[in-house]
Amino acid sequence: MRIGLIGINKYAKFLNFACDLHAYAFQQFLSQNGYDATFLDYKPVYYGKFDMRHPAPFAEKKYRDAVAKKADTATLQKLADLAVGYRSVEVERERRFDKFEAFANKHMKFTEEKYDSDLLEVEDPGFDCYICVTDVIWQSLPRHNFDRGFMLGSKAFEGKQKIAYAASRGASKDFSEKQEKIFFQYLEDIDTITVRERDFGEYIEKNSELEAPLVLDPVLLHDKKFWENVAEKPKEEKYVALYYVMERASDTIDKAVEYAKLHDLTIVELSDRPLKHGKITDPDVKHVSRYDVGMEEWLGYLANAEVVFTNSFHGCCFSLLFGTPFYAGQRNGQKVPNFLKTFGLDSLRFGPNTDVHSFSTDLDFTEAYQILDQLKAESTDFILGAIRDAERRFNEGGEPDTSAHELRRRELNYPIHFNSAGQRDGLTFSNGEPDEAEVLRLSSGSVEYIYSGKKYGNDGGAVVEAPLFELSEHSFEGWTLRFRIDNRWFWLKKDGSVAASSAGEGVSEEEKAVLSAGSAIPHLPVNHIDVVVLVAQWKALKEPRTGLASLFRRR
Repeated sequence: MRIGLIGINKYAKFLNFACDLHAYAFQQFLSQNGYDATFLDYKPVYYGKFDMRHPAPFAEKKYRDAVAKKADTATLQKLADLAVGYRSVEVERERRFDKFEAFANKHMKFTEEKYDSDLLEVEDPGFDCYICVTDVIWQSLPRHNFDRGFMLGSKAFEGKQKIAYAASRGASKDFSEKQEKIFFQYLEDIDTITVRERDFGEYIEKNSELEAPLVLDPVLLHDKKFWENVAEKPKEEKYVALYYVMERASDTIDKAVEYAKLHDLTIVELSDRPLKHGKITDPDVKHVSRYDVGMEEWLGYLANAEVVFTNSFHGCCFSLLFGTPFYAGQRNGQKVPNFLKTFGLDSLRFGPNTDVHSFSTDLDFTEAYQILDQLKAESTDFILGAIRDAERRFNEGGEPDTSAHELRRRELNYPIHFNSAGQRDGLTFSNGEPDEAEVLRLSSGSVEYIYSGKKYGNDGGAVVEAPLFELSEHSFEGWTLRFRIDNRWFWLKKDGSVAASSAGEGVSEEEKAVLSAGSAIPHLPVNHIDVVVLVAQWKALKEPRTGLASLFRRR
């Protein structure tokens, strides 16, 4: 049974250390237990055209767009800080990115093909079992609701064995009613579900009949020695490791500064935020900011610190694994509180008013390690049992029942844009510009109209309409159909299949289906349709029109 893995790893925009490390940890865990598994080289649905090595232009454009849209002051400040930050660490960002790439290339196994949520609707990577692997893979998204790839909800996964290991929703609140319906539809099709945070499991079990037991993050499936073999010892000695994520880390930073000054220690500041000189501005504390580190160096800093100050879930995980004293600051969500509670380490969490004189480096992790050993055994048994069950189902064979998926596809509906195919000169609306439709004149040269609020069903019964416009000295021959799933465009072909194409390249005009007015719009065999565009096909008349309307237009 061929196992494919999917999760957040190479495409974490902030180059978060944990994304590659927990993916590497899970792949190594499977290998140690006799299972060869390959990660899909998968770009999340929200990734877009982000340039991981040179993100400054992207951040600057995002800021300009926000200014144009008159965003609120807080949003503008956040985007401005990010843009300035990325520009300030251009060289350091290149080094950091190159180290991340080198780690993935050296230690991890990926598919040669690069996938996204669109491509997984039309192309099967060829695995028999798919496991979606932590971290925040089940978060709600503004435009897409959820990432279908991470939810194992893409068409390529249908009829395959499906397992979710240590899924997390991060700091997301409970889903909206609409999102909840979609979310649990996805979950009903997953054979085994496990979660990383106890409160998330309780949410799933409270709102469904599904079981969602707690398992360990993959990095905790390995011991100290495993990670020491990866870590690179830093040149600094006698230092406080300050590792924070997200913007709201002021209390973590302030307490690290207080502690370092109290004990005459240097602070090594580590972050996924692009800050050339870090956030520490106190001239009375010795301070080194390292934005350009890779995974090996980051692990080394945590392993060899006198103490770690962090607001990061994985900062806590690795501190515990290495036996490094650590203290956890405030952050949105329940990831860190859940971790501390699980291991009986609630006392290590501090707030803005906590006195650093109470912080000791003489911490006893004995009880925490006992809990860790127990949870490691339970997590190991659970995931290996789930894989064995998947193997059994796979070996039993039989034709998978995908009728429920097909039914949901036929319940989809979508808006249609009617496009003039780049024709504007000589184009008129037969009865004048319609009141019932919104007319758009595009920079490409096309004219489009949309029936506001109207949706068409994907059941194969929707009827193709005649165009409202006509083109002088041309006859209308029908419509070609292209549609967007999430981010990519696809053409409908004559044989009923679909082919990816951003602007028509790769699909010849002869291959495209042409739909005549009054015919049915074929069912599109994908799990999501954002929009359909019908593109008018015109044929030049051999003899010019001589009707009054034609004469009027020529005048």
